Amino acid sequence: MILSEIRLHSPQSLAEAFKLLEELKEARIAAGGTDLFVDMKQGLIEARDIISLQKIEDLRGIGKEDKGIRIGAMVTAQEIISSSLINQHIPALADAARSMASCQIRSMATIGGNISSAVPSADLPPSLIAADATVELRCSESFREVTLTKLFAGPRETICQTGELLTFIFVPFPPPNTGISYQKFALREANALAVASVASRLTLKDGKIDRVAVVLGAVAPTPIEALKTSEFLSGKEPSQSLFEEASLMAKKEAKPISDIRGSIWYRKELISILTRRALTEALLQAQRKSRTKE
Repeated sequence: MILSEIRLHSPQSLAEAFKLLEELKEARIAAGGTDLFVDMKQGLIEARDIISLQKIEDLRGIGKEDKGIRIGAMVTAQEIISSSLINQHIPALADAARSMASCQIRSMATIGGNISSAVPSADLPPSLIAADATVELRCSESFREVTLTKLFAGPRETICQTGELLTFIFVPFPPPNTGISYQKFALREANALAVASVASRLTLKDGKIDRVAVVLGAVAPTPIEALKTSEFLSGKEPSQSLFEEASLMAKKEAKPISDIRGSIWYRKELISILTRRALTEALLQAQRKSRTKE
């Protein structure tokens, strides 16, 4: 498609955006544009109309609420990295944002775009899922809240309906004595997609694992919770031998494909290593918080 044939629309409010969505049924949504414009350049998608959300101030900002943190869909990865609120309560999310591409990309890429693109190797969803995040999907007449685990329908597919926008992400404050870790492996240090990634959350109570989540990225059509692994860990006293067993279980729960970045065998081996690292780091965080409280 010739660039001059593309019409760019820049609504300044959500109401204006929803009106455009009703009028332009085939329009593409641009948040930061770091995925959309690359896909267009490569001929993977076509778009005659693009609705940019850049000027909608209501979709920006990171705010503290009674039970957690509310993040606007247009908040950039760099803003997440720089947020004292996120670094205090959910440092794993800042770590995930820090691992994204280059500084230039992080200054443009948004949390809403990273989620909505539903790319299996996206960096932010695993740590958000581990932190029990929910998203707000809004249309012109109503809105609904959806747990992030239920948002993804497949590679590059979500349950978001025509006329709906992902507007906010809500992340509850972690319980006391909780650690969350995000671990990623890529083929080079910058500008690289995850070959495999793991986010884990551990909550300690009386020296044992009270609550736990292990989330695998880039090794299935969508980010997935390793439910059997989490069930195995729950109620046990943490140790490196326990984490070693859990890492082997997570390896079995991974459902990767082979591509130019790695084979099925390679990705499964990575999941085992990354799970062990993520659980170890989450445990150290939880123990530090426990000692600080004492």
